[in-house]
Amino acid sequence: MKRFLGKKIFRLFIIAYFTVAMIEIVAEYFNDKTLVTLFKPILIPLLIGYYFYKSRKRSFLFIVALVFSWIANIFFINDTINYIILGSVFFLIYRVIIIYLVIRMVKMPSKLPLLIGAIPFLFIYATTCFLTFEDFGENIFLFIIHGIFIIFLGGYSLGSYIVYSSKTNLILFLSTMLFALSQFVFVLKIYSEYVYFLHALAMLQFVVAQYLLTKFMHLKEKPKSKYEFANTINEL
Repeated sequence: MKRFLGKKIFRLFIIAYFTVAMIEIVAEYFNDKTLVTLFKPILIPLLIGYYFYKSRKRSFLFIVALVFSWIANIFFINDTINYIILGSVFFLIYRVIIIYLVIRMVKMPSKLPLLIGAIPFLFIYATTCFLTFEDFGENIFLFIIHGIFIIFLGGYSLGSYIVYSSKTNLILFLSTMLFALSQFVFVLKIYSEYVYFLHALAMLQFVVAQYLLTKFMHLKEKPKSKYEFANTINEL
């Protein structure tokens, strides 16, 4: 009975998460600051609730990381430069924690897959830095630091999938790729007249990326079958 109720609750959380996400994406598209202010702060708490009820073995560090992401999103509601910088700092802390968790949970047998996997992410961020070097000014260094971490995480996730094409590694790679693309879309706003459409697109990518990352954590924390355990040993 308790397990049945738990399933009902986490399903309610994920339905609420995507419902709020849809409202938030529409609000970004129409630049409705009232709706953005009301609904954007609710997203991450709903995802934390989903993770809490979905996973039996919960990672305290992952919940802390999501809290930092939540604080970053609060700052990003106000689009003045000081708030954006503060949000970027909190999101950087979030990313560092996620990288630590991924390295601990996913083993890389050698550096070569990491280097190969980093190539597409390096291309994305090199292109972005080239396009925005003058527009960002001194803040380009914070963007570069973010880029270094996402290139590493992207290379690690894609490299892991190349070595061992599991469902969890695919989900991690897709999540990282969406995070990287959302950064690229964010920069495109500088050169596009469709600013609010790109706002909405970046938010869509962020919402799906966060969900996939949470899904990855849940799958990694599930007890492994004998077949999965054997593959994990071979992967090492």
